[in-house]
Amino acid sequence: MKICLISKYPPIEGGISSNTYWLAKGLGEKGHEVHIITNSLEVENEYREKFDINDPNYTPKNVFVHSTDPSPTIEANPSHIPFSKIYCEKLASLAIQVIEEHGIDIIDSWYLLPYSVSGFLAKSFTNVPQIVRHGGSDLGRLYPSPYLNNLLVKVIQSADAVITNDKMVDFFENIGLHSSKIVPMQEMIVDIQAFNPEVISLDLKNNITTQKYFQDITIIGFIGKITHHFEPKGLCELLDVCSNIQEDFLLLFAANGKKLNHFKQLVKNYNLENKALFLDFLPPWQIPSLMKACTCIVALEKNTSPIMGYHTSSIPAEALATGRCVLLSDALQKKEPYSNLKNGTELFVVDPNNTEEIREILERLIKNPEIASTIGNNGYKAIIKYENFNGFLDETIELYRSIIA
Repeated sequence: MKICLISKYPPIEGGISSNTYWLAKGLGEKGHEVHIITNSLEVENEYREKFDINDPNYTPKNVFVHSTDPSPTIEANPSHIPFSKIYCEKLASLAIQVIEEHGIDIIDSWYLLPYSVSGFLAKSFTNVPQIVRHGGSDLGRLYPSPYLNNLLVKVIQSADAVITNDKMVDFFENIGLHSSKIVPMQEMIVDIQAFNPEVISLDLKNNITTQKYFQDITIIGFIGKITHHFEPKGLCELLDVCSNIQEDFLLLFAANGKKLNHFKQLVKNYNLENKALFLDFLPPWQIPSLMKACTCIVALEKNTSPIMGYHTSSIPAEALATGRCVLLSDALQKKEPYSNLKNGTELFVVDPNNTEEIREILERLIKNPEIASTIGNNGYKAIIKYENFNGFLDETIELYRSIIA
């Protein structure tokens, strides 16, 4: 098959960009031709992954990337008043061109705006069927907007299929989508060929400046955005806890965002500058090595997070698949597959507001790093029972074929 994937893609950071990458790579390895339509080369610096665009991992086997032009030319961004980056229109035009030149069989669009809307336009002019996928923030922030809702409802209703999770089936039925077009699939895709305990740890020595660091030091890692709603991610509680731990450790933040400087000031206020290391966002194919370099990965998202009702983070599952110890919030633990894992044996589950409990666990891991190794090993054995990346690919391919037929 020839597949047109309209979505976020590296160097755009985040879960959907990462999932698009792993999906495209998996489809390509199964012999399908995948054309990525994206505006990834235009992403803002604070949300940009840092890597060499010539890295062969960027375009895996049978995967071809078509990005809108990032240059500041009038051809790339024609002048008009009031000015906009016209992402939706540029993506749609690029998609139409690729569909017609390469004989595309199906459009798979991930994230409502601008990607699914662009896919709808491309479908309208080419008659190629379209699948719509959503994330958490687009349903939580974009869909309810009175200035976008009418359009997004129509795009969803016009889709040949909408891929979602079990909990959102009623939502899509209530907006008039026939049940035959609603396709529940597993929320997270973790390629255990890439995320596994045998990966080589990322060498952090070149990144260390004044931070306290030595071989075998306990590294507590956080991977994610630091934006205007970073407080519900439990990061303030994490800093509070770590400021009261006397032993040596390293806080590693693979993070960026509009509130990064504000967060760095908080790190300074807690006197953690010499125990904190900040890295730029890394591309998906480097995340396994980054996780392997950490003793423990923290994911402390609270119930108050604006996207918890729609979203499940794949970072804990990826860390577990890499054999890393995970410190998980009780809110995330309620979601599958984490709800199937045993607290204290296969991962640690905490209330993000219970700083005393978090401190006790982290102090145990710092003083006895073998505990983290044992938990990580148990977590790996548990999570691989629920991960079926190859099955996810086969299910996706079968869906494509049924829609095309």
